[in-house]
Amino acid sequence: MTEDPETGTYKDCMLMSHLEEPKVTEDEEPPTEQDKRKKMLALKDPVHTVSLQQFIYEKLKAQQEMLGEQGFQSLMETVDTEIVTQLQEFLQGF
Repeated sequence: MTEDPETGTYKDCMLMSHLEEPKVTEDEEPPTEQDKRKKMLALKDPVHTVSLQQFIYEKLKAQQEMLGEQGFQSLMETVDTEIVTQLQEFLQGF
């Protein structure tokens, strides 16, 4: 994750889109067929296709629904306060 200096939010820098074309500078060669195959393979990997923020949010929400509000709050009270703070900052905007 990288922090966007303009908005102060986090951006998943591992996400790839099949629409993104790699930026090629003048001193670089255009992508080869092997590079294109590597990218197509990477697009099938969840690391590059699933947003970490979205994934964590959905898992926490599912846990909350499963345990109920009271149970979830009890569980979250057992988590280190620094981790809770980081999670809140990380999930800001969801």
